[in-house]
Parts: sequence; structure tokens; C-alpha cells
Amino acid sequence: MHPLTLSSTALLRLIKSLSPAAGPRAHLTAAAIHCLLFKEGLLHAGAHLPTALLSAYASLGRPWHARDLFDEMPEPGLVARTAMARAHAAAGQASQALAVFGEMLADGLLPDNVALAVALAACQRVGSSSAAARKPGKMVHALIVTSGVVPDVFVSTELIRVYGECGELSVSRRVFDEMPVRSTVSWNAMVHQYVRHSNVGAAYKLFLAMPRRDVVSWNTMIAGYCLVGRCREALELFRQMVSPSSCSVDPNGPTMSTVLAACAGAGCLETGIWIHAYIDRNRMNNDGSLDRSLVDMYAKCGSIEKALQVFEKAPGKRDLYSWTTVICGLAMHGRASDALRMFDMMQDNGIRPDDVTLVGVLNACAHGGLVDEGLHHFYSMEEKYAIVPKIEHHGCIIDLLGRVGRLQEAYSMIRTMPMKPNAVIWGAFLNACKVHSDVELGEIAAAEVSRLDPNDPWARVMLSSMYAKAEDWSSLARERKEMNSLQMKKTPGCSSIELDGEVHEFVAGGFQHPHLGEICTTLENIEAQTQAS
Repeated sequence: MHPLTLSSTALLRLIKSLSPAAGPRAHLTAAAIHCLLFKEGLLHAGAHLPTALLSAYASLGRPWHARDLFDEMPEPGLVARTAMARAHAAAGQASQALAVFGEMLADGLLPDNVALAVALAACQRVGSSSAAARKPGKMVHALIVTSGVVPDVFVSTELIRVYGECGELSVSRRVFDEMPVRSTVSWNAMVHQYVRHSNVGAAYKLFLAMPRRDVVSWNTMIAGYCLVGRCREALELFRQMVSPSSCSVDPNGPTMSTVLAACAGAGCLETGIWIHAYIDRNRMNNDGSLDRSLVDMYAKCGSIEKALQVFEKAPGKRDLYSWTTVICGLAMHGRASDALRMFDMMQDNGIRPDDVTLVGVLNACAHGGLVDEGLHHFYSMEEKYAIVPKIEHHGCIIDLLGRVGRLQEAYSMIRTMPMKPNAVIWGAFLNACKVHSDVELGEIAAAEVSRLDPNDPWARVMLSSMYAKAEDWSSLARERKEMNSLQMKKTPGCSSIELDGEVHEFVAGGFQHPHLGEICTTLENIEAQTQAS
């Protein structure tokens, strides 16, 4: 039906139905209604129709059309200004959204809770640093306090986010504690801010105190444990989540992606296989969205064949990330020729590599000792793929040259690379110096590692080992004396094994395993049987 034939009520209903789901021509309908409102003088008659159209333009991703309409309104009121600010914020134009809010205040309009929530949401997106968001966020908060506006749950939740983004967690928590009514979204926002700043202890306490947890609550807490490297606790929390006796919330795609990453981080292959079966049983990967997570998990857990099985089962659903994951997995397992073959196949399928893909390719060359091929890919990156080599790419080449004993070339690259080498670069070079017994360059590398990370004894331990191998006992004694004076101790070695879905960790010199007595007895029996035979 043409807009000209509609009543005001029907027109409003039509405007509210305009969204991306209405089809690709929805913006043309919005433009036709815009022309009608302008032609019939309805921009002056009342705010409800043009304000609704502002919101429609925002949902259709057309903030410039919303701005044209807003500028045509003779006296936009609070609702229209809020809609315009929301349109800017939704399009990532945070500064423009705050400018509309500022004009609202300058014209003597007192914002309501909806306008305040929009302004605070924009504060989180302005600038590139927490300091940029802090100033406008605090100004809006000051306005709330001085104006006497009682913040509702939405405004308070946005305040929690604003202060959390700025790193002021104590203020976020104070806002949270002072809320008379809290929604699940409010609880999730506070848990998320703790997680974002790696305070998983406080996050878990708040998580346990939640009166109701939704899937976002569980996902945030599981991801928090992964973020700080506590992958086994993340997996234990997932087991609680899927236990019918303790939780009525079903996991979703992001949950499974996170727990697969936890399996990869902890090396839990058995648990990963169980989670894969859970995904298949509940038909959670029909669209192939979890394929790359499964490939990554299997590769990092040592089962590259299963990773390839997942990758090869659905050739039509492979994207850049899937190809990159399998290339990096093959490189990690030392299968350089297979990784490079996959790289060629990816390009034959019309997929252009990104910088992460090329890290995988260069790693494959390093593990396979393919010096010429690695150097070719490195030096053709910018010309062939328009990718400027980053420090990770330089690190791969330094590792490659170091592995084959071309230490002077590696050292020259470190000295001439366009960015400052970090501890990882010098560490890889130091390891190569140790392998090839080059004490002179090893001393330089060890000094740089110690300078960049003075609290880590690893470089001094490596150098001591090199002195011992070279039978340079005076240098070895001097190095150990310095380590003792600095009270440095070698980090004990650690190994782990997964048994019945549980990872058991053993530390050199440690006596904390609950079954230590049984383990020692079994080892003594094995040793006795070996000696007897």
C-alpha cells in the first residue's frame, strides 16, 4: 500500500515495521514516508511520526538520512533528540551522539532516563582510550546527581560499564551496590567488568550470588577463567552448566567456542572429544560455525588427524579462519609440506590470506627447515598480499634462520628490523644460540632478554647451560653467583596427563599430588620388576 493512502495511525504502524528484516527495499519505503512527511507539513504537526522515522533510519543503518530528517524538524523535542543521538551511536558515531546530547542540555531540555542511557552508551565508544570515555561519562554522572533524576536500572547498568571501561572498578561496584533494583543484565555487566580486568575471584563471588543466571552469565564466567589461563576451572564450570541437576540454562554457540578453547589451552583431548560429541548430539554445528574451534582444539591437543577430519568434512563451509586454523595446526605439528599445500589450496579456492595465515606459513617453513621458501614468502608479503610484516613475521624468520644455524643472518635481521625486538624475539635467538653452541651471540641475547624481563631467570639459566657445555667454569660460577645474589630460582619443570577427563599436573620437586603415595609405590614396583628382568 502506498504511504499516501494511509492514515496517521497506519503510517506509524508501517514506520515501526521498517527494519533490515523487512527486506532490502525497506529504506526506499522509509525515504517515501520521509518525502510525504515533508510535503504534507507533518514535520511541524507532531513529533511522533518523524521521531518514529528517525528510529527506523537508525535500525536500517542510515544515520545520514536520519540527520537530514532531524535537521528538517523545526523544534525537535526530547524524544526526537534522543532518537537522533541513538542513531549516531548505533552507527559508531559516538562524538556526534554526545554533541546532540550537549545541544539538548544547551536548549534547556532535561534528559530523561532513556536519553541518559543513550548518552552513557556513547561515552563507552568515544575516543580510543579509557581516558577519552572517562570525562564525558563522569559529566553525565554528575548531571544525574545534580539534576535529581532518579536513575533507572538501564542508566545504572550503563554507568557500571562506563566506569568499568575506564578501569575504575570500585566506582562501578559502588554504583552496582547502590542500585535498588538489579536486572540480570546489571549483574552480568558487573561480572563482565571484573572479568575484563582479570579479577576472576571477585567475578566468581558475584556470579555465585546472582539470583538468576542466564547463558550470558555462564559464558562470561567461563571466558573469564580462560582469559587468565585457568582452563581447567573453565571446563569444570561448563560441566556444572550442562548438569541437569544444577542448571536449567542451555549452552549456545559462544559457550561451545569458549570451552573448546579451554580444552586447547589445557590439552584436554578426552574432554574435547566429549564436547565434540555433545555439540553433534545437540546439533549445534549444523552451520559449520564451530568447525574452526574444533580444528584448533584437536590440533593443540595433539590430534592433527582429527583436526583434518573436521576440516575436510564440509568443504563448502570453509572460510579464511578455517583455512588459517588448519594451516597453523599443521605447522605446529611439523607437517610443513602439508601446511604449504593447504596454503596453495586456499588461494586456489579464491581466499586471500591475512597476516595470521602468513604467520602459520612462516612457522611451517621454520619447523620444516625450508629456508628459501620461508624467505620467499616473507619478502613477498607486502608486494603479493599487501601485508606489511609485523613483529610476529620477523620472529618466525629469526626462528627459521636460527634453527638451521644461520645465526649471523638472524642477528642482522634483529638489528635491522623496523620495530624494537621484544623478549620473544631475543628468546628465540638465545635458544638457537644454545642449540648451535654460539656463546658469544648467546651472551648478547641473554643480556637483552634479562634487560626486557629482569625477573625471569630463564635467560641466565640458558646462558649457564651454554657455559657448562663449553666448559667455561669461571663464567658459569660467575653467572650462578649473580643469580644467587639476585635470589633467582629456576622455574620448576611441569608435565601433565589427562585421565578419565581429568588433567593431573606434576611439578619437578613437588609433593602436592593427592595420590603421591600410590604413584611412588607403583614406580618403585615398576623399577623393581625392571631390575629383576
